[in-house]
Order: sequence, then structure tokens, then C-alpha cells
Amino acid sequence: MDVARAGRPRDFRFLLAAAAISQAGTQVSLIALPLVAVVVLHASTFQTGLLATAQNASFLLIGLPAGAWIDRLRRRPVLIVTDGARALLLVTVPVAAAFRALTLSQLYTVAFAVGLGAVLFDVAQMSYVPSLVAGRRLVAANSRLEAVEYGAFTSGPAIGGLLVQVLTAPFAIVTDAVSYLASGLLISAIRVRESPPSPAGRRGLWPEIWAGVAFVIRQPLLRPVMIAGSMLMLFETAWTSIQAVFLVRDLRLPAATYGLLLAVGAAGGDWRGPSAHPG
Repeated sequence: MDVARAGRPRDFRFLLAAAAISQAGTQVSLIALPLVAVVVLHASTFQTGLLATAQNASFLLIGLPAGAWIDRLRRRPVLIVTDGARALLLVTVPVAAAFRALTLSQLYTVAFAVGLGAVLFDVAQMSYVPSLVAGRRLVAANSRLEAVEYGAFTSGPAIGGLLVQVLTAPFAIVTDAVSYLASGLLISAIRVRESPPSPAGRRGLWPEIWAGVAFVIRQPLLRPVMIAGSMLMLFETAWTSIQAVFLVRDLRLPAATYGLLLAVGAAGGDWRGPSAHPG
């Protein structure tokens, strides 16, 4: 039986379409934001490193409490609000650029705030799938979401590089804002309404967070995965913080070529892309 038919076909298709559109848009910003810093604001290597830090700091700061907090909320409103908030934040970049008022401080703030939204959205989306799909089909449903993300991560960089070359980096970011608006509208069209989570049997927020950490640390399979993932993110962030400076400023590659190189790297296995948010 089809995954969606096992649950609610229309609603799951809307969630799948929202994931495809927003993930593709995200890839544009992951290319465009560093290029705004390097090409428009003439940022140094250290400053582009700070931008990469701002993009990823949210995972360190709220990655742990996000799951426990979202367990206390209905997921659909969280998805809609985070989509809308990210769209509004990103639009401030081309607006400021049009008035010649864009600064690195604004870019850091936008990158950090959009990262916060990404963490909350990713956690809420994973938790929302069981509301739309029957339990025996959850694995297949999540596989479809991963396949959609793979398609976005492999094709998105090439599209993003081309858009940056045609529109310039600040205005290419508008496409990501539009993708978040489209995602929010699709999720708004989902008919399933969740019941408010029951507080019965709940502990405090921090006890639940530490219980989750302790569970991962105790598990012989999850512990090395956590360590390996942390090390991978550390060194990948170090690389992505300088790649735009080296490839675009030093080697003078066009934005479209830069995006194509990232797409080739994603297709070769590093499908999460530059500074990608883990889903």
C-alpha cells in the first residue's frame, strides 16, 4: 500500500511538497549568504568564519532543548510560524542591500535567527509525520522525505549558483524567502488538526533533556554516531567557512560554477551540502 494512502494521502503529499520547496530554497541561501559577505561586503576569511559559526550555532544552543520543548506543542503551528519567520528575516537582506545599508552584523543576525528556525522546523517536521502516516508506514514515509532532501541538496547548489550569477547574491535570497512562504502555505492547507499534547506524566523540561542525553551516551550504537557526527560538523564547518573566499575571490570562479562544484560534491556523497542543517 502507498505510504500516503496508509495515513492521509492529501496531507502527507502537502508535507512532502513543502519539504521539497523549502529545502531547495535553503540551498540557495546557503550559497548566497557567504557570497553576499565575500563579494558585496568584502568580508575577510575570519569574518566569513563568523558567518558560518552564526549559521550553525543554533544547533549547539537549542539542539538539546528543542525536542523536549516541541513535545509540549502542536507541531503544525510550529512549522507554519518558523516558515513565516524565516521568510521575513531573509527578505531584510535584499531590502537592506537595495538601500546600501547592509552590514555584516545584519548578516550574522539573519544567519543565526534562520538557523534557529531551521532547528525548530526540522524537529517539528520529524515529530509531525506520525500524525499523517500510519505507524507501519513510518519508515517508508521518512524515506520519502529523505529522498526529497537528497534531491534538493544535489540540485539546489547548482540552481542557487545560477540564480546568484543572474540576480546577484542579495536578491537571489528572495527565492529562499518565497520558498518558505510556499512551504508555510502548503502546511497551512493540511487538514489534520493535532490534539494538544497531554501534560500527564511529564517531568520538567531540563530533566527530560538530560534524560535524553544520558540515553544517547549509554547506548553503544548511538554514542559513536553522536561523536562522529560532531567531528564531521566541526571540520565541515571549518572548510565551508573558507571555501567561498578561496573559490570565488581567489580563483575568481563565477557563482554558477561555484554552485555547480558544490552540487557535484553533494552528488558524490556529501549530500548535506555547505553548512547544511541536519534534518
